[in-house]
Amino acid sequence: MKSPLGLLEFQEAIRGGVRPNLFSVSHPWPTDGTASGKLIAPVVSGANMNADRSVTYLCKSAALPATNVGTVELPFRGRVVKVPGDRTFETWTATFYMDDTFALRGAYERWIQLTNGVDTNTAVADIKDTFKDVTISQLDKFGGPAAAGGGSGGDYNIIRQYRLVAAFPVSVSQVSVAYDNNDSYEEFDVEFAYQYHESTGLVNSVSKDSDNS
Repeated sequence: MKSPLGLLEFQEAIRGGVRPNLFSVSHPWPTDGTASGKLIAPVVSGANMNADRSVTYLCKSAALPATNVGTVELPFRGRVVKVPGDRTFETWTATFYMDDTFALRGAYERWIQLTNGVDTNTAVADIKDTFKDVTISQLDKFGGPAAAGGGSGGDYNIIRQYRLVAAFPVSVSQVSVAYDNNDSYEEFDVEFAYQYHESTGLVNSVSKDSDNS
């Protein structure tokens, strides 16, 4: 008889696990608000590099977004009845390596300027044009059945994907510089606000389409 606490049973239950260093971040870029509709996307040099891949390659760390719902407390005869309240969606932050032309950081700074000019305190572009979806993908180290819903993420299958709907940057962090800061790369954080997020995967997908299902 197998022990319910055996090592092999645990390994069979957890399988390969999910690795936090296997992820991908991507998003499209807005236009500059002019009649020509030029993208503000960064131009980063490198093999196979383009505007979309620059985000994916230079994103050092990110997070799968939190899911929160508030609580309404109703006092009743010395006790408190708790019922679900309203959903909230916190800001989301990603950390990026600095490329040697500041192309990526400059693009995020320009994106923020589209929403509010540095001098005029007015938006440069139409508000709907400044909203873009951000996608965070969790990748599977050991692969998975594509027929069951997994998607391709380079050489990895996507086992869970989060889409931050109508997102826009609200902060590009400062970068500390110092004479004694050796053997390191510059990094910066970008904080995004968004309306809500949806998640898709092999099981239990959550989206506006599943609200009524």
